[in-house]
Amino acid sequence: MEKIVINKLRYAGIFAVIAMVFVFASDGFGQMAGGYKVIASDDTAAQDAAEFAVVTQSAKTAKEISLIDIVKAERQIVAGSNYRMCLAIDTVGGETASVLVVVYVDLKGNRKLISWTASDCGDGGGED
Repeated sequence: MEKIVINKLRYAGIFAVIAMVFVFASDGFGQMAGGYKVIASDDTAAQDAAEFAVVTQSAKTAKEISLIDIVKAERQIVAGSNYRMCLAIDTVGGETASVLVVVYVDLKGNRKLISWTASDCGDGGGED
């Protein structure tokens, strides 16, 4: 009987260690290739990507657009980085709006505006 209790405790201990490994390891998964991870909105690379998005969209639409704030920023590591951001912008006529943008920055630092979508950014950003 005592041997059964010891075996059950041993298995419970092993299970607890394995569960803890998964809990601590899951924090790192967002930074691996493929996953988005929240970054600070004052991150220099995010600010550069946001400014690039605004300038590019302004030129594309021939309308004056200015950046008010980065509401939320996320980074996805790929062959380079994708920056997915919720931006507060000022449009022609002084109207403010929110947009969800994705800017790709390759390994050489070249940027490309992947998407620009009007959005209320309900949760402050996109979904993974």
